[in-house]
Amino acid sequence: MRPRRSNPLAFGFLGILALVFAGVVVIAGLAGGEEAESPAGPGTGPVATGKAVPTQTGEVEITPPAFTPPRELNLGSLGDTQIVPAAAERSTAVDLRHMRRSDTAARLKRNPLYGTGLMRPTSCRAPRPSTRPGDMLAYLNAVTGCLDRAWSAKFSQAGAVFQEPSKVYWSRAGRGPCGVYPNPDASAYYCPANRGMYIGLSHVIQQSGQVDPARNHVPYLTVLAHEYAHHVQSMAGIGGAWWWEVSTRSREAQDAHSRRHELQAQCLAGAFVRTVRVPLGVTGARWQQVLRAEYGRGDDQNGAPRRDHGTGEHYAAWLHQGWKYARIGYCNTWVVPPSQVG
Repeated sequence: MRPRRSNPLAFGFLGILALVFAGVVVIAGLAGGEEAESPAGPGTGPVATGKAVPTQTGEVEITPPAFTPPRELNLGSLGDTQIVPAAAERSTAVDLRHMRRSDTAARLKRNPLYGTGLMRPTSCRAPRPSTRPGDMLAYLNAVTGCLDRAWSAKFSQAGAVFQEPSKVYWSRAGRGPCGVYPNPDASAYYCPANRGMYIGLSHVIQQSGQVDPARNHVPYLTVLAHEYAHHVQSMAGIGGAWWWEVSTRSREAQDAHSRRHELQAQCLAGAFVRTVRVPLGVTGARWQQVLRAEYGRGDDQNGAPRRDHGTGEHYAAWLHQGWKYARIGYCNTWVVPPSQVG
């Protein structure tokens, strides 16, 4: 059948409309860029399969871990509320730590930080550490500077206040606002009372399976990134909100929220490590060693009496989740089913 003949005037009018529409699309794309995409939410959340492999870049080769990430990240129903960076609403930065009691659920599940999208590669230079405390100190200080820049940029993007943490990298035992160090149960910890990260220069090696820092520094990079992630949670109001929600509830409820808190820190740590994989030489083999070690730190692996950090599978999988996607919204552990944060 022959095509129907078109009216020349109608064709001209439609052509003009098509050109105008194309121009609008191009301008919108240039203005929004990659970060203009919608934050993770219902229908747009990530789906992590057992065969998921991060995109390879340059000489970095990544193979999937022996265990699998959560098979599906159901980010739950957020209603009609959309995550909007605070900068879009206010001209001045807001302090996300300040909230009303009724705001805690929103601060956890719809935090402005989730709308900031991809963590882009971070320029980072650090000396290779060794078993000598002085070398480990130089390494931790250098990487902390990279963490400061990366997360400060994310909070600025969200229109939120950010203050750098204090650093207590110790070689002698001591006491801080959150208790004594070394802590027999942790190689490192974060103290919200003084925004302090506490890491023992030799203790962290002893508690990390005596991995030689000169051969593989990535386990120590991950420990540092995890404790820094707790500071990020504190500055984002997440650290205060989760405890406010369960402080008067049962130990079981507190542990359940603690697992979401710890696993989110794992994911945020993985996202940062991904951004420095090239300058700091995070190879596939080194990353696999980290994943195996993190698996061994799970509540079901280390013999700890409390279940407040998550199983070995989840503890490693959420770290790998952050590495795989490097998007803050994909670290929203507060809206996934309990089965994915057990």
